[in-house]
Order: sequence, then structure tokens, then C-alpha cells
Amino acid sequence: MQVKQLRLENFRNYGALTIEPGAELNVFVGRNAQGKSNLLESLYVLATSKSTRAAKDTELIRFDQPFARVTAEVLRERNSDIQIALTLSQTEKKAARINGVRHTRLAEVIGQVNAVLFDSGDLEIIRGEPSVRRRFLDLEIAQTSPRYVHALGAFRKALEQRNRLLRDLRDGRAGRDARSSLPAWNVQLAQHGALLVERRRRFLERLAQLAAGVHRTLSDERDTLEIAYVPSFALDEAAEAPAIRERFLDALASVEGEETARGTTLRGPQRDDVAFCVNGQDCRLYGSQGQQRTVALSLKLAERQLIEEIVGEPPLLLLDDVLSDLDDARRRHLFDLTARAGSQTFLSCTNLRAFSKGVLERATIYAVTAGEVSRQ
Repeated sequence: MQVKQLRLENFRNYGALTIEPGAELNVFVGRNAQGKSNLLESLYVLATSKSTRAAKDTELIRFDQPFARVTAEVLRERNSDIQIALTLSQTEKKAARINGVRHTRLAEVIGQVNAVLFDSGDLEIIRGEPSVRRRFLDLEIAQTSPRYVHALGAFRKALEQRNRLLRDLRDGRAGRDARSSLPAWNVQLAQHGALLVERRRRFLERLAQLAAGVHRTLSDERDTLEIAYVPSFALDEAAEAPAIRERFLDALASVEGEETARGTTLRGPQRDDVAFCVNGQDCRLYGSQGQQRTVALSLKLAERQLIEEIVGEPPLLLLDDVLSDLDDARRRHLFDLTARAGSQTFLSCTNLRAFSKGVLERATIYAVTAGEVSRQ
């Protein structure tokens, strides 16, 4: 998968920009706050329809402008080449065009371009709240599974309705027969939630295998990494969706009184977590920042491999200011891994001192200054 041309209109600090990236490593170099991260963010937004840095889509629109647009011509190995454009508006829902055809259902757009982004915020996947880890899983699985996107949307709607009913029961606003509708919401929640749990566990099982290998390389064989899915209710290790659904229903029934008292759903994929252990110890609690960063980087490089396994070609690899917190050995391993990966890579940095002559010779280098990009 390769971006042949990228165009930005009113995206972050870019008024209008067109670049034609190199096929391998693309390096965007410049001082902080010039727009390097915004370039990489635009590609991730195109792939997932979401930003990891913005709470609202309107934050991505250039100040005092009515819309922003990201357009890319993408060469694909397994499918036909496409032109894809995502438009964000101050007043309307975001929409996309694929080869000129307008799509408002973003589930039809997600996965047309695949991308893996690693930035400083990814440390929160390891050390942050469980919601960050769940969001990571949801974003990445959605790129390769339209069915997951549908189930996630349906689950969230059912969860919202069920939580509203629980709050009404808690606060005495519900009628006498309202409680009788709770089992129906349980069934909907379990039906969609079981698919989410099954898909997350399967994705994470393979991701853990790949990440362990990458982590051994990055740590010079010194450390071992283990990753495990932590559900909010008891599950057999090999349980599939039907069995997960039944256990989910049992779990909801067992806490119905507590849920009514608290006005919220206490079991389900919205409460699940992921555990990362280095050398047998919880990395969130006992890992150094260097170890946490190595785990996060291993996770993202493994994700690149996993997406390639699933879709049949490597995704775009977006590395945003990752070099500053890595020692020389880990930087060398990172460049070696990206060179072997076959991905088109976009990397941002403040200077070129960390690059060897060999890496620079295969790179396309751009200088970024206040929203202006020039090829060097």
C-alpha cells in the first residue's frame, strides 16, 4: 500500500498542500510546532476517520475555515488503486468520496487505506486508563473488519439505552413495568458484545505473539513481553461468541441489583482491559518509561505485521517523533525493522543526527516550516 499523492486543504495549520511521497521512508524534519505531526495525523484520519489527538473533528479544521479535506491517491497491491477524500465540516457530518462516489456511512470507508501510527501518546496505551487500551483495540480492529465496526456501533447504542434505563430505575423515574424491559436490553448487549470480545481476543492473541518477537529484537534479547486480554467477567480461554454471549448474560444477571443501584452497566467489553507484562511484571506499575516506550513501539510494529497478514499487504507506517526517547541500539533496530517491513513509512523528527548514512540514502526528506513543506 503506497500513497502516491497527498493533498491537504485547511487541515490543521495547512491551507493547501500537495506532496508526492517516496515509496519507502519519508522523513519530515523541522522544529517543534511546525506541522510535522499534522501531516502524519492526516493519513491516520484518512485510514480510520478518527484522530488520536483531537477530541472533536472541528479541531482538525484550520482556524476560521468552514471545512478541511484530506485527499490521497493510493496504490494497492490486492485491490484496485483508489482516490479517497475525507471532508470534515463545521456544520455537517463528515463524509468521504472514493473515486468520486460520495459515502456518508464511514463503515464503508474505514479500511480502504490501512495505517499504523506510533506517537508519544501511545505510551498511554501501556500506562494509562483501560479506556485508552480499549480505544486502541477498537480503532485497529475496525481497519480490517467491517463486521466489527457494525457490532461496535450497535453495542454502543444498546449500552446507552440500557444505562439510561438503569439510571431511570435508580432515580425512580421509570414506570412500574420498566424493569421488565431490562432482559431485552441484556440480550442485545450480549449479542453484539460477544462478537466484540471474541474479535478482540483473537486479534490480541496473534498481536501478542508478533509483539513478543519484535520486543526481543528491540531489547537485544534481554526482556520478554507477554500481553493478555482481561475480560470483565469469567471466560474460558477458548470460548467463542455463543459461549461468550451466555457468560455475558449470566454476568449481567448476577450484578443486576448493583447496576440498578449505581445506574450503569458493570460487565461487558466497555469494562475490559489489556495487561502488559515485561519479565513477568506488570509494565504499567513497574516498568520504566524506557520499557513502556519499547513495549508500545513493539505493539505498533507488531500491529503492522498483523494488518499485513489480514489484508495481504503492508499498511502505511506513521512514526511521529519516536527517535528522541530511544537509545542508539533501539533506533538501529527500528530502522532495520522498517527497512525489512516493506511499508511506506512516514517519520517526523526535529533533526537528522540519529540517522545513519545508509538510512538517509534511502529516504525522501522534507523540511517543514510553519505549514510549508519542501523536498530536500
